[in-house]
Amino acid sequence: MSKEKYVVYIAVLTASFGYIFDFDSAVISSSIEVLANTFKIDKQMIGTLITIVLVGGLIGGFLAGYFSEKIGRKKTILYSLLGFLIGGFITTFSLNIEMFMLGRLVMGLGLGSIFLVGAIYVIEISPIETRGRNGTINQLFMPFGLVVGFWLAYLITNGLTNRFILDNSWRVLFFLETFQGLIIFILFLRIPESPRWLYLKGYKDKARESLGKVLSDERIEKVMEELDATSVSKKAEDKINFRKINKGVKIVIVLVVISAIFRQFSGINPIIYYAPEIFQETSSVSTSGYFQSVTMGIYEILGSVIVLFLIDKYGRKKLLFYGTLVMTISLGYLTYALFYKERGVYDVYSVYIYNLTYTVAFGTALTVYISEITPNSIRSLGVTLFNVINYIFDITLTQIYPAIDLRSESLPFFIFFIISVLSLFFIPLIPETKGKTLEEIGEYWNKIK
Repeated sequence: MSKEKYVVYIAVLTASFGYIFDFDSAVISSSIEVLANTFKIDKQMIGTLITIVLVGGLIGGFLAGYFSEKIGRKKTILYSLLGFLIGGFITTFSLNIEMFMLGRLVMGLGLGSIFLVGAIYVIEISPIETRGRNGTINQLFMPFGLVVGFWLAYLITNGLTNRFILDNSWRVLFFLETFQGLIIFILFLRIPESPRWLYLKGYKDKARESLGKVLSDERIEKVMEELDATSVSKKAEDKINFRKINKGVKIVIVLVVISAIFRQFSGINPIIYYAPEIFQETSSVSTSGYFQSVTMGIYEILGSVIVLFLIDKYGRKKLLFYGTLVMTISLGYLTYALFYKERGVYDVYSVYIYNLTYTVAFGTALTVYISEITPNSIRSLGVTLFNVINYIFDITLTQIYPAIDLRSESLPFFIFFIISVLSLFFIPLIPETKGKTLEEIGEYWNKIK
């Protein structure tokens, strides 16, 4: 296998983390009714049923940043996948709601960790020319997980007549999810460690060896020289005083925090988790909720494909801005339609367009951007902070969305619309990362005193 193809293979394998992440969302979304009947839980418990995995993801993401710095990106991913497998088997064979919640919590720990560290890993190992594309592949695979998850749920619940299987359809779906995780774990055993992590920890020969698997000899020497010029010794790194970090790094941290807030308050996760109910509210069309949810996944795939081909050509900022602009218009129309009770097929298409443009902007371009914009020495901290904030607001919004929706169907969309408008004033202020090495980006921030 050529080095170029090997990099793509690594990107695809790492992208499977995103696939599993969204597959899980589809499985739990499709299983709520049968789980409620199995464990005899009321509607008040449904929000907890959904958010328990997010709580695990929050904890997993927070710990992943620390461990990925201490033991490496690869080991952190492997241990996290192992935890995910353990949680998957507990969930699949749960005898009561407490056991189910425990399994989901452990699954969340693994999902949160692999999703965070995977994003760091693929950016650090990719050549500059294809870094944006390789980071985008992860987002491309996420909607595939959503589509496959919803279709499997639909086939099991509508294509089978065996009563036992129908009553335990959620066990079948979680078993399939866990089995896919096992395949990913086995394949990832042979993947090299991140060369930049190896270098920062003083393993220069191993870093060179890792780079040799993905770069030409000439490029290896150039990257090693850039690392020499911008790196900080491990001894100095261990003595970093965060009260004395330079102004540029502080700006990066603020940028990460604001970006995470804008991303979550655009409303994507409540819209995904409660998609079938939202389609009932926004449309008088009697199309299957499963079909509409699958179609949402297809639009996500389309959005990821758009970014895949454009991100390294036009840059991150343009995709962020224009994607957010169209997303904001869609949210504005949905707010209007819900407020004035004007329901129809156009409302459904507005949700689809929103989903497509969110994928282009906040779903894909922003994810790649955050992994790039943070300097090597604080990349784990920056990406961890971004993901932790995402999880906190994800949990919060998923819990409070039903309560707000009961008061006013249009109010949640109006809030999402206002936040999206504000983000349009923020995006032009951020620097572009297209065509710059990770070391050049780090040097840009270090020059700001």
